[in-house]
Amino acid sequence: MNTGPDEAIKEEIRSRADIAKVIGRYVQLQGKGTSLKGLCPFHKEKTPSFHVNALKGFFHCFGCGKGGDVFNFLQEIENISFFEALKLLADETGVQLRSQERVFIDEKSGVQISKTELLRIHEIAAKFYYSMIKSSPEAIQYLKSRGLSAEIVRDFRLGFAPPGWTSLIDHCKKFGISVSTLIAGGLAIDKDNGNGYDRFRNRVIFSLFDLSGKVIGFAGRGMSEKEQPKYLNSPETILYRKKELLYGLCMARQAIKENGYVIVVEGYMDYLALFQSGIKNVVAVSGTAFTEEHAHLLKRFTNKIILIFDGDAAGQTAAKRAVEVLAPVEVDMSILILPDDEDPDEFIKRAGPDAFLELIKTARHWIPFIIEKVSSEFDISTPFGKSSAVTNLEPLLNIIKDPIVAQSFKKELAEKIGLDEKILYTKSHNNRYNYKSLNLESSGRVEVPDEEKFLMSLEGRFLSILLTTPEYIAEASQYVVPETLTDSVSSDIYSFILDTYEDTGSLDTILDHCDDQVLKRLITSLLVRNSCPDHVHEELVQKIIHLREKYLRVRIRDAKLKMKSEPHRRAELLKEMQDFTTQLQELQRG
Repeated sequence: MNTGPDEAIKEEIRSRADIAKVIGRYVQLQGKGTSLKGLCPFHKEKTPSFHVNALKGFFHCFGCGKGGDVFNFLQEIENISFFEALKLLADETGVQLRSQERVFIDEKSGVQISKTELLRIHEIAAKFYYSMIKSSPEAIQYLKSRGLSAEIVRDFRLGFAPPGWTSLIDHCKKFGISVSTLIAGGLAIDKDNGNGYDRFRNRVIFSLFDLSGKVIGFAGRGMSEKEQPKYLNSPETILYRKKELLYGLCMARQAIKENGYVIVVEGYMDYLALFQSGIKNVVAVSGTAFTEEHAHLLKRFTNKIILIFDGDAAGQTAAKRAVEVLAPVEVDMSILILPDDEDPDEFIKRAGPDAFLELIKTARHWIPFIIEKVSSEFDISTPFGKSSAVTNLEPLLNIIKDPIVAQSFKKELAEKIGLDEKILYTKSHNNRYNYKSLNLESSGRVEVPDEEKFLMSLEGRFLSILLTTPEYIAEASQYVVPETLTDSVSSDIYSFILDTYEDTGSLDTILDHCDDQVLKRLITSLLVRNSCPDHVHEELVQKIIHLREKYLRVRIRDAKLKMKSEPHRRAELLKEMQDFTTQLQELQRG
């Protein structure tokens, strides 16, 4: 966790940025001093549950659970990357960003290449492929046959890869780009003799863009129906990750915001046909099935997703797979299966955009869609068929985090297959919020539905004091170790506090090193609840004593239980129990 130059710049920007001022542009904050609150900008609410700790530089909403620092807020509210948020705040705070270009080494060739250089090469290649269209009457005819206008071809950087083996390689030599560099960048393929040849040959080219509109890869469609594969994509590089890329998102992001939903199609041509017809809140998957990364990417722009699939068997299977991916992401998802085995491109050409938008209104919510699909695959008129249908859907039920959605799912499933809803509750297990069980009471382990119980617990108050007054961490660590906190979540948070403070001397970067979303949510809730009393040190001492008492009582209880289950260790466990009892008595005497 050592901080380098990039971390130093980030911390300088964070220290200069006024989080209350930044958030105040989007939220009307109320309150005095460093503790502010307002209506959450990320979900609809009537009573303010959005809190800002201006002194510590963190925000947290106790309604929807979003929280973090000023960088996180800008990323969420503006749907931008961390680096875009960093640049915005750098400009605002007057911090100079230093360019520190990382150099990547291709594992196969050993060639060193930077992201900037690879972007330059892809730009050169995109211009070359576009310029080659006019040299191929066949390519021109293909694009015309698909109904694409010259403007669409130009704006989406479509092109043509000539059939020659080294057309692109020869062109790039004029710019001082070596064959080995093209191989490392995925635009050429290595030969055994050390030479190379173009990856894309005799194919219509679709340029693939990142969110800023830069070309990061290509997809080539064979000119012949016999060409295999029909579509050939760039290999994964430092620029292009197919499971993270959605074709056309850079062009569609504004329309998605304006319309409040996004349409997801399966093919490049489906996307272009819809976009050209004026339906622009659309994206397409690129060279892979719909992934969880795609779902999280779309959630940055909208919570309402309409997935469109062809009416054939492959489309039905893809729809079911997409539901399984999206269900735990907590979005408003609907499915539309096009009639007569048509795809969106064919439908638009036949019926037009208005008819397509009307058809969109008939998209089915994913719950009745998936229940009907699975029910049709089993004979639900028999007990065995009912059980088989429930068993098939059980993995999906278990990954739904929202308890309301899970309850609705079970209710509709029970009605569809003719079962008592209570039977489903005994057959399947639903992890309500995907929270870990927290041992917040001496009586045993309890499930925590929200942050409030945690904030009011002994562990929560102890951690809150340390997060808001880190000058007491050194003292607390002399008496309390992570193992003293008898639930795993509190212990993990305490470990994060100790490790971060030891490495950096502050807690400003604690969220940067926490990948667990449950822990991050709890930490931000603790950070914004700056409710430490005037006599905070006295309270901390009391919390340390009570934590030690609780820990010793748990150890005594465990020793007693083990004496029953492990009688061969009775003497050893009895001595252990006596030691813990002595420590507890000394602690209580003060």
